[in-house]
Amino acid sequence: MSTCPKIEREEGDHPLQTGWTIWYDRKQSKKTDTNEFRGQLQRIASFDTVEGFWKLYCHLKRPSALENNVNFHLFRDGPGNAPMWEAYPRGGCWILKVRKRKDSGASVLGKIWEDIVLAAVGEGFEEPDVVGISLCIRRNEDLLSVWNVDNRNDEIRFKIGEKMKRILELEPSTIIEYKHHAESMQDMSTFRNAKAYVFAASENQA
Repeated sequence: MSTCPKIEREEGDHPLQTGWTIWYDRKQSKKTDTNEFRGQLQRIASFDTVEGFWKLYCHLKRPSALENNVNFHLFRDGPGNAPMWEAYPRGGCWILKVRKRKDSGASVLGKIWEDIVLAAVGEGFEEPDVVGISLCIRRNEDLLSVWNVDNRNDEIRFKIGEKMKRILELEPSTIIEYKHHAESMQDMSTFRNAKAYVFAASENQA
């Protein structure tokens, strides 16, 4: 994995609860092993203050300007933290699929991505088990995912899914999916064979 610059703190900056790093990679045409994938991941920049975040975010391409098969990731800083299944073998991710629309797809995706980025950096999930978020640009639909570290507590896992729907102001009937990283490592896909959920307004489980 490549090294990346860190946006240094300045006097008066407001520190975040944890530091964060923006990552980038491209979908591969063939299956790659862990070492190959690790070598393809690019670290763009890191920040640990509100001001540092905006300095970086204002210069990033918006989702509508990204090419197909590009993956963007925002992950907490920490030993071993990276957008890789192997880094969180007990975790998984919640997935929202956004169909391409010629009329409003770009603006919808841009708002969704910004809302989830601000929620992650601002600890809007209120759950440290949320370790990162990803945006994957594809030809027919784009995929937004929220990664968590540990699935042993189902209450926390479903709380994250419910919070994701509230943050993005999704309709109650909206389907979001979940995929365990252990399963992803078996079938070599984050999104294929994910399990679909619809959360009832008065319940905490799918």
